[in-house]
Amino acid sequence: MKAKISIIAGFLVGCLLLYFALRNIDFGKLAAIYSKVDVAYLVPFVLVVPVELILRGARWRLLLAPSNPAVRTVDAFKLEAAGLALNNILPLRLGELARATFTARLFQIPVITVLATILVERLLDVIVLFLLFAVAARFGGITGGLMNYGGLLWGLVAGLAAGIAALIFADELVAHEWFSGFFARFPGARRLFEKVAMGVKGFHSVKSGALIFLFAGLQWFLDALNFYLLALAFGLGGIVDIFRGVALVFTAAVAASVPGMPGYFGNFELVLMKVLSSWGVPEDIGFAYASFGHVLGYIIMTLLGVFFIYQMGHSVGKVWGEFSSGGGEKTP
Repeated sequence: MKAKISIIAGFLVGCLLLYFALRNIDFGKLAAIYSKVDVAYLVPFVLVVPVELILRGARWRLLLAPSNPAVRTVDAFKLEAAGLALNNILPLRLGELARATFTARLFQIPVITVLATILVERLLDVIVLFLLFAVAARFGGITGGLMNYGGLLWGLVAGLAAGIAALIFADELVAHEWFSGFFARFPGARRLFEKVAMGVKGFHSVKSGALIFLFAGLQWFLDALNFYLLALAFGLGGIVDIFRGVALVFTAAVAASVPGMPGYFGNFELVLMKVLSSWGVPEDIGFAYASFGHVLGYIIMTLLGVFFIYQMGHSVGKVWGEFSSGGGEKTP
């Protein structure tokens, strides 16, 4: 029942946001705007999407490697694509749960460890995105908006970094006299903690940790590059430079964190349109820009991920049936 309420609420929120984005839009103008898009810039846009996914896969492989060195970048790439595609299609972000379960079964890694690597991915995304945004704001002259909450955001980033650091040094924490007595009395808690800690063991190597951060930075920079390429396609190159591309990526990530319908339709369009409007872009052009890039990226990501889902012997219907009820085979 709670799942159904969450699904309905998500769709209602998405539809409401989409309504607010569309209420002042002239659809006749939209068609004219779309017809003037310079397709020459869409070719590199399309090519960047799988490259960005490969970087995601390379980063995730480094997080999974301590648990099973047999995991290859291509495996992580396919599973990342499958998870993102399922998030685009199914409600409740079931793609992350499905990705974790598929990986646990394929590579005999505890589900809790795989989920820990996915959590670390999300935490790193927040940290890296904010750092990129801070650099873009500094050198691109971006002011206002979220920059007004800079102190709060820096505090959040520091807290997330401290949490990751605590997991990185989990072995030392378990052995520390303050915690050794507790874990001696509760061995189950110790085993659970150790499985979670395996999700960040990739940081125990300086080289591996540096590459994880590097791949995360490159991944999000490519997303910013696509926002810039899309701006060029819409004739907005004089307004949206690479720095503002980073700001749009950061804004889109914040919008996607708001519960909504699969694919984040409504969230994405409304927020990006408002940001572009603050830079002097008319709302109809801003909506056309946001919706075009969103739909194009959605189609590429979803088709690629669904292809890998079926290649692995699954189907979207089977995944929905298995995970929507909280089921799924448990991996120790």
